[in-house]
Amino acid sequence: MRSLLPLMLLLVACSASEPAPEATEATPAPEPTEAPTEAATPEAAPAATPAPATAEGTTPAADVPTIDVLPDPVSFPDTPKGLGNGGFTPELAHTDLRTGEAFKLSDWTGPTAAEPVDALVVGFTASWCGPCKQSYPFLQKMQEENEGRLKVVLVTVDAAQPAKEKHAEVVAASGLDAPLLDPSVDTLRAWLGQKRNVPHFYVVNKIGEILVQDRGFGNNVKRVLPGQIRFALNHPEYVVRRK
Repeated sequence: MRSLLPLMLLLVACSASEPAPEATEATPAPEPTEAPTEAATPEAAPAATPAPATAEGTTPAADVPTIDVLPDPVSFPDTPKGLGNGGFTPELAHTDLRTGEAFKLSDWTGPTAAEPVDALVVGFTASWCGPCKQSYPFLQKMQEENEGRLKVVLVTVDAAQPAKEKHAEVVAASGLDAPLLDPSVDTLRAWLGQKRNVPHFYVVNKIGEILVQDRGFGNNVKRVLPGQIRFALNHPEYVVRRK
């Protein structure tokens, strides 16, 4: 027993001299070597009053373009392509060839609308235009599916009075419940510019902003127009566009 005592004391001494393991900390994640790429910031499309951009490149909601009335067509310059998306629609104050009554677009859209609808399709068409005639039943279907929220307004580009009368008859025979306006030279210049190709459709939201345009009435327009109308119905406020 005495012979084992020195050995036991030696083992205890060795054990006490070993250092205790240090506590470990979680290794921090490495910092990125590059800053993350920011998403494209929205920018207001050209309109009557452009919205100023902030230092970050965004347009504050409070500074989006606004108008007090739909602008007078006389104030629009003569351009190669006419109106651009993101601008406010010019006034349409003309006689309805179908009823002989006065019509004002500002009664239906814009800041002074007495009977505002959520969206409009303003179409420039002609009596001799085959695709125009094909579009009328389609537009009537869209109007019926969105009853009370969507209004279709047609503007003739026919110059001669007999052609205008024929145009009114064609629209009536198609079943499309829409006014057919007899425009002034200023209206045609403001909307269409130097291009008078028809049909030419403008999708307008509740505040009078032109959201998108469609030229012609082929398969592509038939496919996208319902979605464009739905977007206008769901976006009555000014739509700020991205770069």
